[in-house]
Amino acid sequence: MVNKTAKLVVNHCLKYRIGRIVFGWNRQQKDGINIGAKNNQKFVQIPTAKLKEHIKQLCELHGIKFVEKQYSYTSQTRFLD
Repeated sequence: MVNKTAKLVVNHCLKYRIGRIVFGWNRQQKDGINIGAKNNQKFVQIPTAKLKEHIKQLCELHGIKFVEKQYSYTSQTRFLD
C-alpha cells in the first residue's frame, strides 16, 4: 500500500508539473496520541517513515525536489501569540 500511495503522489506531481513536494515530518508524531481507542489503532498503523522514504526515492528518480519540513512546533498554540 505504501508503494502504491507514493507512486500516486509522484504521478500526480508529474501530471500537473509540480516540481516540489514538501513533506511535514515529526519523528514522534504518533507517541502519546489520544484520539480514541479505534482511531489510535488505525492512525498508528500508518507507516509514515516508510512512505516518506519511498516518496523521496521516487522524487529523486523523476527530478522532483523533496523537502522535509519538521513541524512539531507548528501544531501547538502558544499563549503569547
